[in-house]
Amino acid sequence: MKETPLSNCERRFLLRAIEEKKRLDGRQTYDYRNIRISFGTDYGCCIVELGKTRVLGQVSCELVSPKLNRATEGLADPCRPTFIKS
Repeated sequence: MKETPLSNCERRFLLRAIEEKKRLDGRQTYDYRNIRISFGTDYGCCIVELGKTRVLGQVSCELVSPKLNRATEGLADPCRPTFIKS
């Protein structure tokens, strides 16, 4: 991935924020947002709230029998996490 260089204005802004120990949203260095995790009624589903950000995460998995020529090498397939940001 190609990096985009910062303009002089952006660079000064970021350096000043670091010196003042401020984040872009105005919080101090060690200020944190409240976190809340709710588990859904379905297995593998949860909602995570971090401040005003909400994320729905769902994971599903299917167990498959191993191939005959690899009887001791079963696998879980497919395991694909799905993230939906609201």
